[in-house]
Amino acid sequence: MIYLFKSIYRISLKHTCTDLKLNLIGVGLCMLFILWGNATFGQQSKPKGTFLTDSIEVGKPFFYALSYSHAPNREVFFPDTTFSYTPFEIISKKSFPSVTNAAGTITIDSAVYQLVTFDVAPVQTLQVPIYTFARGDSTPVFGRKDSIFLKKSNLNPILKKEKLQPSVVLAPLSSNFNFSRLIGTLAIALGIAIIIYWVFGKDIYKQWRLIKLQRRHLEYLRSFNRLLRNAREKNNIKDAENAIIVWKNYLERLEKKPFATYTTREIIDNMPDDALAQALKKMDGIIYGQVKSNNMDTFLEVLKTGATKLYRSKRRQILDNPVS
Repeated sequence: MIYLFKSIYRISLKHTCTDLKLNLIGVGLCMLFILWGNATFGQQSKPKGTFLTDSIEVGKPFFYALSYSHAPNREVFFPDTTFSYTPFEIISKKSFPSVTNAAGTITIDSAVYQLVTFDVAPVQTLQVPIYTFARGDSTPVFGRKDSIFLKKSNLNPILKKEKLQPSVVLAPLSSNFNFSRLIGTLAIALGIAIIIYWVFGKDIYKQWRLIKLQRRHLEYLRSFNRLLRNAREKNNIKDAENAIIVWKNYLERLEKKPFATYTTREIIDNMPDDALAQALKKMDGIIYGQVKSNNMDTFLEVLKTGATKLYRSKRRQILDNPVS
């Protein structure tokens, strides 16, 4: 199977060497063979990473495919462009939609990475993990390393060139350095920096705190809304439980209190709100009793509203209080 989609990939490169978009279409066809092979032979316990060509050249892009089979209710994340792919450098990443088999027992996620190397080692290896999310924490899962050979054909012209002959040209150098001008420039720059800090320092610090607060809130909303949408559409208790974990972790960072370890009673004592208290009690009954409810998303919306109120209160506190 691997030999088959590698052959297809080489054919796509041969006929579309002037059009990178068509190369990506060839890679997409290769990914379809990967997904079909994984769905046919069963669920794999480790991610499968493979180069889509047998050899590479220095400075020329190539592709690496990564796929993972897992249970449909499992949260899986693939590395992005910030991950270290040493000895390679990443150019781009293309993710494919999740595919679930007809029986609903296996879901396959996959991605293709466009890489380039400037290393001259004859054999180069790569091992890219995937991350699974459970109980508010992510765990890396590694598969086998895959190796690829380096063709040095594009290095031969450089190696065959004659040695360069140094051409030494003497240039006149200034014998004296103007230290007084350097000290004066540094003193002026330091004075300007002090004035800016004295006049605008407090406002700059306040704006920095507001930006950091907003960024954390947006990150929380992205994670919470995704789990809320899954709980609403699939009526999945596990997604609702993960949403509450994300909610507690955000409150802990916002209020500097251990909300992640608080009981429902302790949370209600710190956030006196009748609607919030009712929603927490209902969610406890759903999660611990494993009893599904059509109002599960409504209760989660109440928790989301409570966290938003705390965020707005913290933002107002930063705006109203002077920075000491």
